[in-house]
Formats: sequence, structure tokens, C-alpha cells
Amino acid sequence: MSTMAPINMTYDEAVARFDVEAATAFLSDEAGRFNAAEICCIRHARDSARVALRHRAPDGAMRDWTFAELDRASARFAGVLADLGVGKGDRVAGLLPRAPELLVTMFAAWRLGAVYQPLFTAFGPKAIEHRLTLGETRVIVTDPTNRPKLKEIASAPLIVTVGAGPDSGDTDFWSAMEGRPETLPSLGVDAGDPFLIMFTSGTTGLPKPLLVPVRAIAAFAGYVRDAVGLRPDDRMWNLADPGWAYGLYFGLAGPLALGATIVLHEGGFSVASAYDTIQEYGITNLAGSPTAYRQMVAAGPEAAARIKGQLRVVSSAGEPLNPEVIRWFREHLDAPIHDHYGQTEVGMVLCNHHALEHPVRIGSAGYAVPGHRVVVLSPDGRELGVGEPGELALDRKRSPLMWFTGYLGRDTPSLSEDYYRSGDMVEL
Repeated sequence: MSTMAPINMTYDEAVARFDVEAATAFLSDEAGRFNAAEICCIRHARDSARVALRHRAPDGAMRDWTFAELDRASARFAGVLADLGVGKGDRVAGLLPRAPELLVTMFAAWRLGAVYQPLFTAFGPKAIEHRLTLGETRVIVTDPTNRPKLKEIASAPLIVTVGAGPDSGDTDFWSAMEGRPETLPSLGVDAGDPFLIMFTSGTTGLPKPLLVPVRAIAAFAGYVRDAVGLRPDDRMWNLADPGWAYGLYFGLAGPLALGATIVLHEGGFSVASAYDTIQEYGITNLAGSPTAYRQMVAAGPEAAARIKGQLRVVSSAGEPLNPEVIRWFREHLDAPIHDHYGQTEVGMVLCNHHALEHPVRIGSAGYAVPGHRVVVLSPDGRELGVGEPGELALDRKRSPLMWFTGYLGRDTPSLSEDYYRSGDMVEL
């Protein structure tokens, strides 16, 4: 799969040309093996100068990390995890800020065939314990800021801490890697084996766990290419936190699978720091939530003036995008902003695509992402037509990129043989 977005292709052409074998062919290596670290890092490390990460520290210091550097570091940390008993299918949690250690942890777990578990750093001890318990997590990697939260968890797993003190009892992240080999073969897994364990947001009840298979990376990359419209000459930044699905699926896994450079800003979000990062890194392709964009609007056009005309495209997800933001971005940033819809369970499935030509109507979530068939269902399961309100659903038999097969260890009434029902009400 190329990072090049299909310039001047219509949406109808993209749907007509879609082929699931072609869309997933890039997932396997030359030997037909599947491994998420291979897809998102190792293969791109053959170009020793290719930049994977542009990291901005809280003090504003910036450093580039190449795929090759992350490859070597993750091989060494995989040795640390293996010594702690991590193997295929085990859960490795990251309670980490948006820093290089997060990527090293993620790639190291995947090299071993293990499953990465993101933990939002704003979680308190109870939320963390709920996820560690249900996830049956073997190792958690954290930093000194978040480490105190684990003291209140009675049955915490093995702990690795970035900058662990000599008397902490924790494994220290960087010192444990010293002297270890910088190469380690990745473990081949099946395309249906999990590489992530995610939890729903909990807006409609307790957060529910689900496993994300390696083959889902094809859907993540397709969204980044077609809807986000990533091009080789773009500099992309996803504002979303990688502790949640949008930031992890489409800020890390999708772009990295395409060999693109990602940006991680370790500090908290502010309009001023966001504009600094966009300007100083030359960001041309921005993704995030309406909440962040509304803060940019509230800061006024004077604050935005220094980056006006720099952003080629902007993508929005996580909640409906209000028309005022769309008009403001067009007027004061000279940037088209498109609304996208998805869920933790299925990724992004309904979008106004930047890279595919189709009508864009303000207030509409757009068109089904190629590889998915989105329908509207009545309460008794009938597909509804234009202007008939109902429940948004995915046609499982005609959505070859759909990967969700149910929640871990519990019934999934929203999933039948024919459809996945989202619980969201819409109309065509």
C-alpha cells in the first residue's frame, strides 16, 4: 500500500476498484508472516534515515527518531519483556505520556506476539485497575508521574518505570535495556491474532474490552490514506491521545504502517502550543476532535494568523462537527475541515474523504469508507431508505475490512450474523 493518496479519484471509482486482497496484501512480509511491529516499524527501518517520530517534549525541545532507532530500541526492550515472562498473547500495558518510550513499548510487545494495552494517563487508580484486571495484564510500563496511581492497586502486574529510582523495586526502562542485542526476530502470528486490547469509552455503561486483530491495520491505513488524505509530502499530526482509539489507531498504527512520520507532543493541549507545533514542524495534515478545534476558534483569528494557509486538510472525529467550526476554519485558516465517524469497535467507517471526490454537505458524516457497507436499520432489522431515521449499522457480509467479532468474555448483543448495530441514530 502506498502512502500516496489517490489524487483525483472519485469515491465511486474507489468503491468499484476496492479489492480486499489488494487492501490487505501489505500486511504480510516476504515469507507470508504477520507481525504488527514488522508492519509498523521493522520494514521501514531498512531506510536508516527514514524518520518515524517527531517528538516535542514539555519544555519545547524537539527530537527526531528514525524507524531504525526505534527498531533497535524495541528489540532491546523486547528482551526485557521476555525476561519478565511476556510471550505471545500476553498483555503489556502502557501508562505513558506521548513520548518515545510509548512507541518502544508498543513495538517491543508486538515483536513478541504480545498485545499492547493503552491506558489514558488521565485515568485514576480505579479506572486503571478495572482495565488491568479484565485485561489480565502481565506487565505495565509507566513513568514517575503516573507511577503513584499503581500504589493503590492491590494486584498490580509487574511494573517497569521510565526513570525508576534505585530503591523503587521496579525494573528501570532504559537501564534494563543496556547491553542487550539490538536485533531480535519478530514472531509471526496469524492475521486474526490480536495486537491490541482496547476498552470502549464507557459512555453507555462500564467500559467493555475487545481484542483488535492484526488484519485491522489494513482498515486503519486505508482510512488514513483515503479519508485523512495523507500524501508523501504531508506532515501529519493527530492531536488525539493514543490512550484512546482515534489517537492509537489513526495517530500511530495507521500512519506508521504506511511508513509516514508521526508527531507526539508530550505536553498538555493548549491553543498556543498547538499553533507552535503546527508552525515549527510544518504540519500540513491535521486530525483531532471538535473539542480541540472549538478551543482554536475561541482563541480568535489573531492567534491563527501565523499558520493561515499552511494546513492543506483537517480531519475531525469523536463527536459531531458543528458548522460554525467548518466555516471558521475555511475563513481564518484557509483549510477544509471534514467530519468523520467511527467507534472503538470498528474504527472509522463513515467519512467525508479528503482524498476521494464526492459531494460534502455540512452536517453530514459522509460516505462509507471503502471496504465497509454502512446501512440504517429499523428496530426489527429492516434496512431503511433515504429520510427514514434508524440505527447505523455495518453489513457484516459486505464489509470485508470489518474486524470486530465481539467483546472479550461477554455477550455482544449488538453483533448478529448479518449486522453490527452501533447504537447511534442516523438517517440517509
